[in-house]
Amino acid sequence: MHDVTYTYPEAEQPALVDVQLQVPEGAWVLLQGPTGSGKSTLLKCLTGACPEFYGGRLAGRVTVAGFDTAAWSPAQRAAAIGYVAQDPEAVAVYDVVEREVAFALENLGVPRSEMAWRVAEALEMVGLSAHARDSVETLSGGARQRLALAGALVHQPRVLLLDEPASQLDPVAADELLDCLQRLHQDFGLTLLIAEHRLDALYPRVDTVAYLEAGRIRKTAPPQEMAEWLREERPDQVPLLARLFPEHAPVLTVHAVRQRLAEAVSPRPTAAAEAAEAAEAAAPRSATDAAGFAGAEPIRTERVRVHYRGARDAALDRLTATIARNRLTAVIGPNGSGKTTLLRVLAGLQPPDGGRVVWPGRAGGRLRVGYLPQKPSDLFSQLTIRDELAYGLELQGVPRRDAAARVADAALRFDLTSQMERSPRDVSGGEQVRVAIASLWLTSPDILLLDEPTRGLDAAQKRGLGEMLAGLEGVTVVLVTHDLEFVAEHAGQVLFLYRGEVVLSGAPKQVFDKALAFAPLFARAFRGVDPSVHCLSDAVRAGWGR
Repeated sequence: MHDVTYTYPEAEQPALVDVQLQVPEGAWVLLQGPTGSGKSTLLKCLTGACPEFYGGRLAGRVTVAGFDTAAWSPAQRAAAIGYVAQDPEAVAVYDVVEREVAFALENLGVPRSEMAWRVAEALEMVGLSAHARDSVETLSGGARQRLALAGALVHQPRVLLLDEPASQLDPVAADELLDCLQRLHQDFGLTLLIAEHRLDALYPRVDTVAYLEAGRIRKTAPPQEMAEWLREERPDQVPLLARLFPEHAPVLTVHAVRQRLAEAVSPRPTAAAEAAEAAEAAAPRSATDAAGFAGAEPIRTERVRVHYRGARDAALDRLTATIARNRLTAVIGPNGSGKTTLLRVLAGLQPPDGGRVVWPGRAGGRLRVGYLPQKPSDLFSQLTIRDELAYGLELQGVPRRDAAARVADAALRFDLTSQMERSPRDVSGGEQVRVAIASLWLTSPDILLLDEPTRGLDAAQKRGLGEMLAGLEGVTVVLVTHDLEFVAEHAGQVLFLYRGEVVLSGAPKQVFDKALAFAPLFARAFRGVDPSVHCLSDAVRAGWGR
């Protein structure tokens, strides 16, 4: 990218400013930066979607292997540059796996004889050969993302661009996807650029990190050097593990952390461990007990069953759970375990086939529920963010002057002031989440149901979201997420779902002391060394990090 500046239509400020970026062939580059810093826009400029699809103005040049991509046709760009978007479901066309991969080749008029081997290779490269004739609807979230990856690889591109590819995946599926990318990088020499907030999973894998802020690339460096720079200049953006041992060079893997811990402490129980064991002994032993702490009648699901038409298994299978009132309950588990279906049942959008939800009463009427789906844009109906925030208040009959003041307050609280005249569909994925949550918050709900609300948010905004949710007095929050670090920091109760049932529940410590793959980074790193540490704040309190 040569002095690239890009401005969206009708935007007052450019989204990218004087971007200089040179990526050697075969390199793997991580694009890091706060939500809204320009990462997705940078990728769209590389594909040519900005400005060809989105409009706006682009100054400067984008070249691949010395060729100016502005002079290429869409077919030439598609052949050279593969792109995997944030939401693979949004771009799916066919219902059969191999047809979906072949779709782009059909548009380009590739002969059927050549199409067959290209599709076969692409599916094999991402580990989906055995699912070639399966329905796309039957694939797990991780397999869906690998299918989108196969659709990008079928062109045999020189460059592969990925925008938050792991944001909707459980920890195991995310690691499988990143391992697949690592094989593509090492075995086939693909040049990779990835925008992603799962920094701890990527820092040990990538060659270079480019840090963006306000549309500018502030620094480009190898991961270790970048982590050291971030420690001093942008501490909120440092990968979690690199915040440990602040007097030493950053540590970037769980294995390296455990080695350092082994040198620092003996394996016998510490005072912190003994205190943690005492706290666990006094802690509630079940989700039902935990609900008692809230001081309000809990929400209960009793043997709830949901079976979607055409599906082999039930999405929820006799699910029984107690959800504490006036606190944050996190629902975790593998992709396809029924987490989103549970939220839809609680929201009243999916009637159960059996069982029931027992709702507590509310003085003056029924409980008011706010629901955030996985795709926040599904909620949007207005042309600007300002109008979107005001719309719910308008429906409630709030006077215009009062509504304007409340919208201004929400814009400040959710850091949206500079975006108010933009379309809610044109901002980044993380910003769309903030717009949607702000819209729900303005309607004063009793219960907030949030599906993957941390997707696309940087570390500082996740912390702000957690603090904001904790500050909602009298509001019950049920949150589906794969962000286990967020759960460890902010949740009061955890429900672990598998195949439509609650298989483990309790306080975060109780759940994460037992789980392995579904445990936060710190719980894995400190297992057997300091049982009191499950998240960054635990590590700071114990003196391990900052």
